[in-house]
Amino acid sequence: MLAQRHKQPSIFVRQPVTASSWTFRETATTLFRRKRLLIGVFLPIAAITVLAALLLPNQYQSRMKILVKNARADVVITPGQTNPTEIKSDVSETQINSEIALLTSKDLLQEVVKQNGLELPAASGLSSFWSEPVPPVEKAVHQLEENLDIVAVKKADIIEVRYTARSPDTAAAVLQGLANLYLDKHLKLHRPPGTQEFFQNQSSRYGEQLQDAETSLSSFQEQNHFVSLEQEKQLNLQKMADVRSRYLESIGAVKDTRERLDKLQRQLSTVPTRVPTQSRSLPNQYALERLSTMLVELRNRRTQLLTKFRADDRLVREVDQQLRDTTAALKEAKTVTSVEQSSDINPLRQMLETEMAKARLDLAGQEARRDDLAQQVTQYQTVLSRLEQATNKHGDLERRVKEAENNYQLYARKQEEARITDEMDQKKITNVALAETPIVQRAPVKPNRLLTLALGIFLAFFVSLCAVFVAELLRDTVHTPRELELLAGIPVIATLREESWSNEVSLEALPQRAET
Repeated sequence: MLAQRHKQPSIFVRQPVTASSWTFRETATTLFRRKRLLIGVFLPIAAITVLAALLLPNQYQSRMKILVKNARADVVITPGQTNPTEIKSDVSETQINSEIALLTSKDLLQEVVKQNGLELPAASGLSSFWSEPVPPVEKAVHQLEENLDIVAVKKADIIEVRYTARSPDTAAAVLQGLANLYLDKHLKLHRPPGTQEFFQNQSSRYGEQLQDAETSLSSFQEQNHFVSLEQEKQLNLQKMADVRSRYLESIGAVKDTRERLDKLQRQLSTVPTRVPTQSRSLPNQYALERLSTMLVELRNRRTQLLTKFRADDRLVREVDQQLRDTTAALKEAKTVTSVEQSSDINPLRQMLETEMAKARLDLAGQEARRDDLAQQVTQYQTVLSRLEQATNKHGDLERRVKEAENNYQLYARKQEEARITDEMDQKKITNVALAETPIVQRAPVKPNRLLTLALGIFLAFFVSLCAVFVAELLRDTVHTPRELELLAGIPVIATLREESWSNEVSLEALPQRAET
């Protein structure tokens, strides 16, 4: 193969050249051949990069840190009593996320935009032709969201907020305004407004109910003539128990007195009215005569019975026994003499009669006392029955008083808690605090000009190489005999100079010419 060292002729081809067959020398040759394209793409991009690095405005960043804590418990607005709960020291992830969501709320950012004058001009021109014009405030809020960076510090109860602006004063002012509005909104959300007024109205209402209930209870007590129903019942029960005890004692005394009268009556019946004062011994002539007469009569009767019955008959034996008894009595009467006595009034009987009279008087008094005590017991029973009937209504009135008192004390205590909470709100005592206030940072954080230049030059070089590579892939000519051999699949014997495009050899005709 003969090859000329001067300019190679151009041969028209229909198939693209693949990059797999390139060598380093061919690559360098290609770059040198495409130097105009390489320089034409590299220089504009590099120039734009230099201009961007030099003309990009400085960006200043300010930051603040918010500490989330559980130092204060929120007032719970409930109709029931609030049980005191222990304040948890650990802050949950939910609390942190809630505060972050509050920081990024649209209304809060809109207030920050209005306070700091961040409104951007409304979209116009071509953009407004294709879409609705965006209000300046909404556009500024969107820009503020992009420039605002809010993150939760790991393993800490701190939220870090960063804001980037073209002015260090603007960045610090925006964060300070955001902090003030955020603290105010945190107080409003964690405690609804009007809490103290609500509890004050409720306490006044239940205070009036308590006064009405106490008035009704006092009127009821005056009507029933007692101050305290339970004390009145206890007092009447105690008195009735005392009266009943005395009544039972009086019944026992009456019984004892009656038994005493019975004993005195029996003693009086055994005590003679008179007692002998003088005595004379005389034979008992009357008794002797009487016994002798009876003895004769019994003998005569026995004689009559023997005429009718035998000697061992029962009637005969009875008469015999009577004869023996009468005989023995007669003998005894002959030996006994009678005594003549003079008597006087018995003093023991007089004393017994006096005791009986006293016992009768005591019995009458005790019976009267017993009847009086029985009447008192009946009266106390009537009073207790009346008090028992008044118990239900009195209990209802006391429950009303107690309920009204509990409600009044509850809402009065809640009113005091709400007042203390208002004072804490005025002093800005909340569960969030600024751990680090925003300050003005004069050192810019953006742009990094050296990095921008390095990345721009790298991008320019990369784009230039890509342009060369694409141009090589899209070309339809060959420039070297080797490319021609690879594309035609036949050896190249020689290369010829062609003066014009009209004499270019088509690759489709190469096989035919090779055969020739």
